[in-house]
Amino acid sequence: MKKSEMQIKFRRLLERSQEEMIRAKRNGDHTLAMLYYGQICGLADAMRAVELVDWEQSTYIREQAMAFYKREQDGEGDEAC
Repeated sequence: MKKSEMQIKFRRLLERSQEEMIRAKRNGDHTLAMLYYGQICGLADAMRAVELVDWEQSTYIREQAMAFYKREQDGEGDEAC
């Protein structure tokens, strides 16, 4: 598999996990939302392991996921996005 194909697949997985995390938070299931957050962190680590992203990018992915989690927790949501 080409590097570009792997990047696309990982990005889709990240997007899907983020959407599910947000959906779980909106439904009040904080445990499930944190499981999806953990999945996002695992995907970021896997992307770093296969050299699709560097350490900084991997950290950024994790930080963005937590920001989405907290935004949903605070009730802001992402309707404007």
